[in-house]
Amino acid sequence: MLEIKFEKQNRTLKAEPGENLRELAIKNKLSVYPHVLKIFNCRGRGLCSSCTVEILSGKVAPRNDIEQEKLAKKKNPNLRLACQLTVEDNLVVRTHV
Repeated sequence: MLEIKFEKQNRTLKAEPGENLRELAIKNKLSVYPHVLKIFNCRGRGLCSSCTVEILSGKVAPRNDIEQEKLAKKKNPNLRLACQLTVEDNLVVRTHV
């Protein structure tokens, strides 16, 4: 079991390797979406980038093509789309960036 700590919410969730970060958060009643985007989002298809999170620690795979396109203008290489991120290591995550 992996541990995923959500910094702003001060919560740590248990995750199986290969689990999707967005789905893990939703399953545990933790939102990765800010404000009204909790309702108006693309439902994990990688179209809106409203689930952008910052990985503060832990190893993650390189950005996929969807993330490269949506986050191309962001200078911070630690920004990722939760809907596209597969958990493979213990992480510390900052939401609503």
